[in-house]
Amino acid sequence: MRQLPLQLRSELKRCRDEGRPLPGFAYRDPGIFEAELDALFRPGWISVACAQNVPNPGDLLPVRIAGQALLVTRDRDGEVRVFYNLCRHRGALLASEPCRAQAGRIVCPYHGWSFGLDGRFESAPHFDRSDPDAPSQALREDLGLIPLRSAVWRDVVFVNLSGDAPDFEGFIRPLEQRIARWTASELRPLASDEYRIEANWKLAAENFLDAYHLPVVHPELGGGFSGALLLEDLEISDDIVGVAMPQGYGPGSVQDEPVFPRFSGLGEERRHLEAFVILPNTLLIVEPDNQQVIVLRPQSPECTEETFANYVVSDASQREELAAERAEYHRSALLVNDQDAALLAGLQQARSMDVGGQIRPSPSWDQTHLRFQRAWATRMLGGRLRAT
Repeated sequence: MRQLPLQLRSELKRCRDEGRPLPGFAYRDPGIFEAELDALFRPGWISVACAQNVPNPGDLLPVRIAGQALLVTRDRDGEVRVFYNLCRHRGALLASEPCRAQAGRIVCPYHGWSFGLDGRFESAPHFDRSDPDAPSQALREDLGLIPLRSAVWRDVVFVNLSGDAPDFEGFIRPLEQRIARWTASELRPLASDEYRIEANWKLAAENFLDAYHLPVVHPELGGGFSGALLLEDLEISDDIVGVAMPQGYGPGSVQDEPVFPRFSGLGEERRHLEAFVILPNTLLIVEPDNQQVIVLRPQSPECTEETFANYVVSDASQREELAAERAEYHRSALLVNDQDAALLAGLQQARSMDVGGQIRPSPSWDQTHLRFQRAWATRMLGGRLRAT
C-alpha cells in the first residue's frame, strides 16, 4: 500500500476517531486517488457492471476501473464471466465499445486471434508459419484469456482484482440476510443507463446516503420531509452502511399509488425502503416494488463513470399493458439521477476546496455519510472499521 503523507494521515485519524468531515483535498488530490484505489478498490470486492448489461450470450461489455481494462461477457450457457480486456498475443484491447461476439467468438482486432466466450483460445491465423497443426493442445490451454474472480449478486457483477479477497458469500451475507424479504429471484431488469459524473466518486456515495436532500432536490417524489424524518441509520458490517426509511418518502408520495407488483416477502408494508453503500463503490436501494443499483467506476479524482440500473418485480410487471408505466418509471428514475448528477458537479467544485473541510455536518441528518467517511479513512490507514 502507498505510504500516505503525514498531513493526510493526521486528517484521516481525526475523521476516524473524532468524526470530523474529510478535508477538501481528499476529493481532488491525484495521490489520494491512487492511494484509495490501492486501499479500497484493488484488494476487495468491487462492482463493475450489472448482468443486464450483457443480457444475451455473446454480449461483450468493456469497462475500466482502478486502472484495469476488463471485459464482461455472457457465455453460451448464460453464465456471466469477467476477463482482462487483453489479447494474449500482443496485449491489444479486445473490445473498446459494447458489442456482440463474432459467431460466438471474441476476436482480437489486431491480428485476428480468437477466443471462446468462456475465455479459451480458439484459433490464430498461421500461428506457426511452418506448422499447420500449431499450437499444440498443451500450449492452447495456456493461451486463453485471463479471468478474474467474479460473482453476480442481485444482478450486480462483482470482481476481486487482487485475487485474494475473502469469499464473496461471506462478504455479502450480512446484507443478504438484511434484505431477504426483497426476494432477489423476483427481480426483473427494466433498464440500464450510463453516466459520466463530473465529481469524485465519494461524493456520489455520500449523496446516496443523504435523505435530507430528497424533498429539496427531488420534490416530484412527494411526501415532503415526512418520510425522511423517520430515517434510521444502519451499520450492516465493516463493508456495508445504509439507511432505512420505514415510511419511504412519506404519505402523499409516489409510493401511495403503486403500479407494479411488490416483493412478495414484504407483507403489508407499502413504502418501506432501504439504501446501502457496499464499500467501496456499489449503491443499492430496495423499495416495495423496485430495486435500483448504481455502480461507481472512478476514472480520476474529479470524474466517475456510473452504471444506473433499474429493476421491477415478478413476471407480472412485464405484461404488455404495463409498457407505458414501465417507460414512465424509467423516465422518472432518469430525472432523479439527472438532478443528482448536476448537484454532484457543483458539489465537486465547492467541497474540494481547501475550506471544504470546514463544513458543519448536521448531527440530526449526517451520521450515515460520516460513517461512510470513517470507513474510508479507516481503510486508507490500513485498518478495518469497528462499530462504536
